Amino acid sequence: MEEQAGIAHVPNPKTVEEETADQEIVEIVETAEAEPEHSKRGQLVKSATLVMLGNLGSSVLGQLRQSALAGLGTAITGPFATALTPMQTFLDLLANGTVSGALIPTFTDYSEEEHQQELRRIVYSLVNLLILVSAVIATIFVFIAPWFVGSVLTGNLAPNLKPLAITFSQIIICALAVMGPFAILQAVLYSRKEFGVAAFAAGALHLGIIAGAAVTGWWGANQFGHYGLAFGVILGALAQIALLVPGLKRQKLPYMFVLDLKHPAIRRIFKLYAPLALSYIVSMLFVFLDLGLQTRTPGNPSANLTATKFATTLIQFPGGLVAAALSFAILPTLSRYATENEDGHFKETLMMGLRLGLLLMIPAAAGLITLRYPIVSLLFEHGGFKSGDANLTAIALQYYAYQLPFLVVDQLIMFAFYARKNTIVPVVVGFVCYGCYALVALPFYRTIGMPALVFANTVQNSLHGIILVILFYRFFGSLKIRSSLPAFAKIIAATIAMVAVAWGLQAWMGQYDLFSLRTFQGQVLTTLIAGGAAVVVYFGGILLLKVEEIALLKQAVMAKLGKR
Repeated sequence: MEEQAGIAHVPNPKTVEEETADQEIVEIVETAEAEPEHSKRGQLVKSATLVMLGNLGSSVLGQLRQSALAGLGTAITGPFATALTPMQTFLDLLANGTVSGALIPTFTDYSEEEHQQELRRIVYSLVNLLILVSAVIATIFVFIAPWFVGSVLTGNLAPNLKPLAITFSQIIICALAVMGPFAILQAVLYSRKEFGVAAFAAGALHLGIIAGAAVTGWWGANQFGHYGLAFGVILGALAQIALLVPGLKRQKLPYMFVLDLKHPAIRRIFKLYAPLALSYIVSMLFVFLDLGLQTRTPGNPSANLTATKFATTLIQFPGGLVAAALSFAILPTLSRYATENEDGHFKETLMMGLRLGLLLMIPAAAGLITLRYPIVSLLFEHGGFKSGDANLTAIALQYYAYQLPFLVVDQLIMFAFYARKNTIVPVVVGFVCYGCYALVALPFYRTIGMPALVFANTVQNSLHGIILVILFYRFFGSLKIRSSLPAFAKIIAATIAMVAVAWGLQAWMGQYDLFSLRTFQGQVLTTLIAGGAAVVVYFGGILLLKVEEIALLKQAVMAKLGKR
């Protein structure tokens, strides 16, 4: 897989089988266009598929991680989820927020071979700067954590759990100096279309936490065993960097001890990121507000917090698999088309991404909502995670899942603005949507509780996508969405059939003890039978209705599996 990723951007002669495969795509998609154009479209889908496969591996590891954490009980997972938030929030502010909005568009401008050493200088100037800044932030945070985590973030968390959350956070913040550079190095590999290693490396973090959970489960509180979770984050972060090394070697980007902050590219990155930085500062406030509200909801705050974190992981499975994969795969191409003023190709590429994204995200949302109880019970209901905790997680999953189709639209349109070096519009829209979150969350978190906070997040993210589509039309003209309406109608029709089958099978199986969700056997059988039937019905319907993107997706998957 890594070998294919490494040569993805290098022109090479086609075999007879590859020519035949490309011709099949041409016949399926649009015979009137020239073959080179369809070759580009096929390559984009292949790139997106490779990122999807990498994200699939990471997402599976993420589910295993949460399943391992569930066995430890909410008394451990609640403080751990609280402690992760400061590090993740600072990481988004310092590094993750720059990847799509500033780093990849700028790195793409220096992706040619003649600019390789200059690109290397830019990349490692940013890496070294981020290491220094992260070290300063981590040092300060260690001293203020007893007040900030103990008073602001933990809220009504049980008093005996607060010291554990504080210590967790003080250890985990040290991973910032590793995970920040990882984000920059991953971005440069994406810009060079080295998708495979960059996508698969992200899963190493989950492996580190799983190892930490094993230590915690084995030793428990004895010999500081609980701290294994926190040290697992650091271990996973180091593993992420290690997995990027082969790709960096292939791209001839070894480490350089340099700090050239006056380079024009770095100045441009800072300029592009300035609005995003402001957005992430506001985002930090709302993340901490959301966490504070969750720990003050009715019932068991630790259980509510754990439910939202586990449900978020389930939502991130299709989110990372589809929305993030498509966005990062097409961003370098969109950036190039924007630079070359190829407006027609820009919009065609973006629209293709939207169709492919909704092809996968609409049924994903419907499937998670329909099968929420068997999925949550199977993955999490064991050890210290009881049936009541599973029910809370299923409720959170339902309210989160409504946003999935809007999420893929939001990500792609937002990246389209970034490709045109416009970071201001998404930021302004973000501010508006934060207000929408507050309008839903603040009046209801004490009465409705955790579901109100989850639904507020869904409203926030969904409106962000809707508003960006409207503004894209105002700034850059029509995407010709009307021509894609028949494809969207076919996707919805196949999804309705899928939901009907999955719901009917669940209702039928629920009458028999063999399929009871109170047993592990019943959880497995219900999920596999109802879920498997749903997948077959949906993709069978899509093939029957001849939605063209499924042919491109099939071709890309077969190519990556070597079945050309």
